[in-house]
Amino acid sequence: MSSPFPVALAGTAAPTLMWAHEHEVEPQALQQLRNIASLPWVEGLRVMPDVHLGKGATVGSVIAMRDAVSPNAVGVDIGCGMIGVRTSLTAADLPDDLHAIRTRIEQAVPVGFHAHDEPVDLRRLRPVNGSAGRERLKGADAFWDRFGGLHRTVQQLEARARKQLGTLGGGNHFIELCLDESDQVWLQLHSGSRNIGKELAERHVAIAKTLEHNQRIVDRELAVFLAGTPQMDAYLNDLWWAQEYAARSRAVMMALVVQAVRDSFPEREITFDEGVNCFAGETRVLTGAGIFPIAELAGGIHELLTTGGRWVKAPIMSFGKQRVYEVTVGRYGEEKVIRATGNHRWLLRAKVAHARDEATTQDLRVGDRLAYAFPARVSGMKVDRASVARGFVFGDGSLCGKQTRARAIFCGDKDESLLPYFEGLTTNCVRDYGSVKVLNGFPAEWKTAPVATSSHPDIVYGWLAGYFAADGDVDKSGRPSLSSSRRDHLEAVKALATSIGVGTYGIRTRVRRGIDGRDSELHVMGFMRSDLDLDFFVQDEHRARFATGRGAVERKGWTVRSVEITDDVEEVYCAVVPETEAFTLEDNILTRNCHHNYVKTEQIDGAELIVTRKGAIRAGSGEMGLIPGSMGTGSYVVRGLGNPASFQSASHGAGRRMSRTAAKKRFTVEDLAAQTAGVECRKDAGVVDEIPGAYKDLESVIAAQTDLVEVVARLRTIVCVKG
Repeated sequence: MSSPFPVALAGTAAPTLMWAHEHEVEPQALQQLRNIASLPWVEGLRVMPDVHLGKGATVGSVIAMRDAVSPNAVGVDIGCGMIGVRTSLTAADLPDDLHAIRTRIEQAVPVGFHAHDEPVDLRRLRPVNGSAGRERLKGADAFWDRFGGLHRTVQQLEARARKQLGTLGGGNHFIELCLDESDQVWLQLHSGSRNIGKELAERHVAIAKTLEHNQRIVDRELAVFLAGTPQMDAYLNDLWWAQEYAARSRAVMMALVVQAVRDSFPEREITFDEGVNCFAGETRVLTGAGIFPIAELAGGIHELLTTGGRWVKAPIMSFGKQRVYEVTVGRYGEEKVIRATGNHRWLLRAKVAHARDEATTQDLRVGDRLAYAFPARVSGMKVDRASVARGFVFGDGSLCGKQTRARAIFCGDKDESLLPYFEGLTTNCVRDYGSVKVLNGFPAEWKTAPVATSSHPDIVYGWLAGYFAADGDVDKSGRPSLSSSRRDHLEAVKALATSIGVGTYGIRTRVRRGIDGRDSELHVMGFMRSDLDLDFFVQDEHRARFATGRGAVERKGWTVRSVEITDDVEEVYCAVVPETEAFTLEDNILTRNCHHNYVKTEQIDGAELIVTRKGAIRAGSGEMGLIPGSMGTGSYVVRGLGNPASFQSASHGAGRRMSRTAAKKRFTVEDLAAQTAGVECRKDAGVVDEIPGAYKDLESVIAAQTDLVEVVARLRTIVCVKG
């Protein structure tokens, strides 16, 4: 049966599609949607089934803007999201009376306006996945060091923010114990960035309202910041911090809830499966300091390459032990295996318009082309002549003088053409040994170490040119490559090239037979032609071949060859890149991370747009999500279908069908008790506004988005903690 959605909303300036019928949406929300669509920066608006009137902007809206973002389209609860954990407990393990478990959770996690008496000591937490999960709680000092860079008017709130980290808050936030269809016990929680997120949002909304370009829009609650302005930069800085605060707070809360559950079953060893999407520890990641196994980077903040060739700082964390798949990819005859969890998201290069642009590991197909990222090439680079000499010595030099000095060795006319680059660098004279010439008097490190990645780009480019002159080659089709008997030398070259935006291919190894009849390994690495120019080639023969081979095909991406599940269960890791949700592996493979955001840059119909989701989640192909209902209705675990019509989005929950004030007037405590029968939860006047009757029917909301998500599991609430 085909879905009746989406339907177009009439009377909007920008194309607006809804996964709800117009008569089902309150008139004020419809007007709010039309106001959003009237903004000159809006390219498209999508409306999810949980749509309802919101503060500033409509809840359940997905807005794609060109070079602009509205703080109210994000909302005051920055980073609001969910986390779910499946446990080894079953319904049969639970006591008949669940009140004691709820009490333990409420004692562990402050709710409502309450906070911890003192900031949570992360060192004493027992994370969800034992010592491995502790990595996720690291980096707190560096995180709080960034507080000083937030808006000046919130600086006095740091102590309060520290104490609220790991607290639930109120409203529609909750902690629940649920049962799936197999009677397995799940823990899930829904929370945001507490008071500090609200304070930051309100300050930036106020600033946006004063800007000249917002004075003539239909509703100044929708005021925007424009890309490239100081106001936008300041907002994004605070936004990313608040989103990380929300994610860290959920991690702390889940650790506290897990401990409360463990304490409720002291005789049992309970396991917890978070199902986060990550990589095996040996997976190598491209960083500003070089290429390292992801396990070695866990617990720290690193400079990572993200979309658009930009470098960003982001933490890398451990996410415990999970089953991994083996993904075999190939390029130019070389193959490599990457091991990742089944639900890890991979970015794809679509062959045709509207084709899927990402997929999970388990949904990858043979022939899928993985996306790639290369750092932007440093503009205006020149070949530093002295660095050419140093690079040549590294390749075709040797140590002398009891290993304290280095010398350059020139073999034949080709190498002799490098002599002018050495003028003035030593007082020694060239020694002529027939077909070989030697020049002494250079520092030993010229032979033993490459230049640093932090060196001036001209120095790095010159050193690479010199090393290439010694050990490089350009084939007849114009493809440049560098060879070495030492793989670590080529890995150093790859890091240096990356630092200045020169792309390289993977390192291939072949066996060669020497004149003595012995076999040895030779490692070869190619350079991206498009990132080099003629000045790089200081050898005449290299330059001539490069110039005549300009039509050579250059393949930058990798193609999936096979995907196989393994029996390996091991510790896995991932980065948390706030803005783009993407980082780059070795050999420039661009991949998703495991973090969810509400503002990010996305490709929509070939255009790069800023997408905000308020009361909506991203539902890319294979991407897992949780869609909750209310205190008495449970939740759904879903998998995204990557529908481009919805900007790859789905609803964040059931959505309210009446305001809190209206709910308090309409319903009583007795109604609350009746509608939450069978659920261990508060049943008092303080939470009447969260009664299930104040929300839309969850089953109808799920049914309205069958083209956006597929249901993986239905969770039934048995314990609910509210603020």
